[in-house]
Amino acid sequence: MMVVLAYAACAQTVTAYAATPIENAFVILGPAGQPIIRVVTDAPQCPSLMTDRQLLPMRIRVAASNMPSAGMHPAVFPVQTCEIEWPMGAESVTLNGNPLPKAHSHPHKIVLMGDSGCRIKAPVDYQACNDANQWPLAEVARSAAAEKPDLVIHVGDYHYRESPCLMDGCAGSPYGYGWDTWQVDVFNPLRPLMQAAPWVVVRGNHESCARAGEGWFRFLDPHPFGVGHACDVAQDVGTDYSEPYAVPLNGTDQLIVFDSSGASEKSPAADSPLVATYARQFKTVVSLAANTPNNWLLFHHPVLGFGYNPIGGWQKGNASLIAALTTLQSKAFFPEGVQMTIQGHVHTFELARTAGHEPLTLLTGFSGSTLDAHFPKPLPDHFEPAPGIPILEAQTDQEFGYSVLEQMNDHWQLREMDVHGNVKHVFNLQLKQPPYNFLQTK
Repeated sequence: MMVVLAYAACAQTVTAYAATPIENAFVILGPAGQPIIRVVTDAPQCPSLMTDRQLLPMRIRVAASNMPSAGMHPAVFPVQTCEIEWPMGAESVTLNGNPLPKAHSHPHKIVLMGDSGCRIKAPVDYQACNDANQWPLAEVARSAAAEKPDLVIHVGDYHYRESPCLMDGCAGSPYGYGWDTWQVDVFNPLRPLMQAAPWVVVRGNHESCARAGEGWFRFLDPHPFGVGHACDVAQDVGTDYSEPYAVPLNGTDQLIVFDSSGASEKSPAADSPLVATYARQFKTVVSLAANTPNNWLLFHHPVLGFGYNPIGGWQKGNASLIAALTTLQSKAFFPEGVQMTIQGHVHTFELARTAGHEPLTLLTGFSGSTLDAHFPKPLPDHFEPAPGIPILEAQTDQEFGYSVLEQMNDHWQLREMDVHGNVKHVFNLQLKQPPYNFLQTK
């Protein structure tokens, strides 16, 4: 279930300065907020961009592969990915005459989404991908683009078509981990939203090397592409991860992106290398959070969030991440200076608060993949998603849609939106000092 900045362009006719048929073009924000322009194309060469009346040739990130790759799950990628950093000082960059979305130095409106692909996984999970009501991601993207956001955050799990379809509702769907599934699960339906704003992308467990990791590193990961960091060799839990990094929002607020793609929900052993890896990464989060007063931590798996299964009952936070956080020995469970965590993985909208210095928990994993069953209400008294940290208040909703964070005069406002862009619920967030809180106004 996983943040990057993206822009997508429709296939275009040949022009004087971009003589290639473009599949998709997008911008991602990488470490330190560096905007990175990406183009996915089936042409034999990378295109050139136009800025300040000068051509800007792009370089190959990873070449096309018409033979199954040698990764953990062999897949075919008959498209190459090209990239280049946004030129310093450039006010506009265009491709085929179409402007790419420029990163804002102070984004005021942020669209949040996650867990968006169409779920096809044997033996029983067959979502009706051919029914726009059952898999409404394209409409979600259109509605979210109409918000005219400054930034888009996706909290992971883009790719879900892992098995052959055995039901009428998804008949004819591609499956596996190659370009054909990435195209229909991600790039085609998300095109309008990729055109609207840059993206911050988070890696989910569906993008681990054991699953769709090859596509993740080819298309979305903001780090350099290379051997050992591309799901191109056999990797274990100690190496299939990326380091945390920060994306500034303004002078006082920043996002911290954390790769939890390999996090296990089973109770870990005392000497678990996975826990050791995450513990070290959380120490990096501590260092990053010390650089600004206000921090939002983005990762895929909930820690102080929760889920519900009609058979198994209430589900607590991720066990391996909880074990790693307990090694920090800070006065709060999370690193000091983190006011909010934004995650997915549980296919729901969820906003929860706890006591003390713990951050607000926001889950926004309800953008397309099969939704979780409706949660019983109210939440059980003294329910603790992590040991010793009870939930004081929570709002949940199991309907498709997306979220919007908008900066008001003195606070951030959170809106839960339905598929068609209608406001369902509104919350004013109190993130200035602990205990962090929210007030529902609709």
